Amino acid sequence: AKRWRQSLSLSKKDKLYKDAMTTARQSGSNEIAEDLLRYFVESGNPACFSACLFTCYDLVRSDVVMELAWRHGLSNEAMPYFINLVREYQNKVDVLTTEVSELKAKAERGGNGAAAAPVGPNQLLGPAGLGGRLLIGQGPTTGNIFTPGSQQGTPGSGSQFGGY
Repeated sequence: AKRWRQSLSLSKKDKLYKDAMTTARQSGSNEIAEDLLRYFVESGNPACFSACLFTCYDLVRSDVVMELAWRHGLSNEAMPYFINLVREYQNKVDVLTTEVSELKAKAERGGNGAAAAPVGPNQLLGPAGLGGRLLIGQGPTTGNIFTPGSQQGTPGSGSQFGGY
């Protein structure tokens, strides 16, 4: 009946933690899943904390997990979650790298008749590109280490963006 909080309350009261995790997962709510994680931390149940990370993997935010694990000494319990998260991110980076390589190759061959323009990660990731080189609010008057008048391609190469 989509009464997730009431169901969780009853499951926690009866110590039916597997049911509580399943309910949190079915709710599809980040807030409910993260509240359940906090409950397991506060009740001193690291095994359920780890199991909840597995059960509600898609619902919990990594920064919340990292903070809870760090503050409460649960790094070992959270490590499988982070290993899986890093692997997932690596797969995404690999896909993007492959797509960039394919776009570069297509551009070098002349593409589909349009003007061949070099395509790189900066075009795919927006104005900041890789590494966030767009230093918003970091101009010469706000304490930027890149000062005008230096050689091209080095810090201080004449633009507030450091010549990159």
